[in-house]
Amino acid sequence: MEPSVPLVKFVKNPLYQEIRYIEKKMMKFAVKEWAELISGPISMKEQDQRVFKHTDLPVVNDKLSITLRLKMHNHGSGWVTIFHKGTKQIVSTPSLWLTKDKSTLHPRFSGDWNYDVGISSLGDGLTLNRWYHITYTISDPEKRLDIYIDGEWEGYYCIQNVKTQKVVFNDGSLHIGRSFNWKGFNGEISHVRYFNWRLSPEEVIEDFFNESQKKPIVYGSKIALVHVSTGKYLSTNGVKYDLGSQNKQYMVICSDEKTNLENEVWTIIGASGKSINEGIPVSLNSIVGFKHKATECNLHSHDTNQGKFTPISKQQQVTICPGGGNIDDEWLIRRYNPITSYDTGQLMNGDIIGLFHIRTNKSALYSHMVLLGDGSQEVSCYGNGSESNNKWRIELIN
Repeated sequence: MEPSVPLVKFVKNPLYQEIRYIEKKMMKFAVKEWAELISGPISMKEQDQRVFKHTDLPVVNDKLSITLRLKMHNHGSGWVTIFHKGTKQIVSTPSLWLTKDKSTLHPRFSGDWNYDVGISSLGDGLTLNRWYHITYTISDPEKRLDIYIDGEWEGYYCIQNVKTQKVVFNDGSLHIGRSFNWKGFNGEISHVRYFNWRLSPEEVIEDFFNESQKKPIVYGSKIALVHVSTGKYLSTNGVKYDLGSQNKQYMVICSDEKTNLENEVWTIIGASGKSINEGIPVSLNSIVGFKHKATECNLHSHDTNQGKFTPISKQQQVTICPGGGNIDDEWLIRRYNPITSYDTGQLMNGDIIGLFHIRTNKSALYSHMVLLGDGSQEVSCYGNGSESNNKWRIELIN
């Protein structure tokens, strides 16, 4: 007799506050729910499994997500399952396999035109005895499957015939580990979470940087700022803006997908004219400065008078500027919350934030896919912070 897990309790968490809507009159609204199926790490062998009945899971309409943490102890000699939901072996929305010998991710689902659809193989395979955070999202309205590893978008599959082809969801049980005739994995698994909506990239990052991984950001912390939409790091390329013969301000850009300790590291400092002791936690909704580690210049912006625009999109310039700091170097720091827009509390490693320039009426730090001549992304101050291009992830370097 297969082991079965009793009714799962839906849990609430600041990262994913449960949103409930009721059906009222003729209007129907979605119900956003999620459940943590496995919490602390458990060991699994190829014959082990955990089974969760369909009726014990959040109700899914046309989209869902699964997040988990996984550590493989050895590679299987054949194909193995991480999870598989279905009434039989060929019903598989959602499902995630590992290829034989290399443990390459093999995410799949069932469509109404083919019972086995998805990404054939993803990446070079999982390194043994290392923890990974994996996110699987699928949505019929968006007609796509997405996979993230350690919070970073790794691959996707898109349905081509969007008007005629659909994802087929099912009312089968969710198997973690062994499923039907397929063997499970030898390793450990934890924090398996099941959502009845498609997680946004920001929500994937929030799940990756859970409370056990988060560390407080303090004054004096060395950090990097990652543009959420593109994965590029806030940096400089050593090119001066044309602001006259006395100009000492260098262009700020987004560049590289991996942290460059020369150009992409910043120190959090106090606002101009304020003495702050290093080591004090940074509170949200406070005014701070950022000192560029390699040049000792401050993150800076200014008005757009006398043609002081970015070279391509003609938006407000962002520079690094030498000197002791002034109001043009001051930024209001806020943490983005998918539910309440902006949050309060203490700034933590991994937070998704918005930065608002004080002097120019709190214009928000911004970047986009507009590329400069050297291939780097243009950075500016633009908008009120509501766009995805205004969102940055803060990463603690030390």
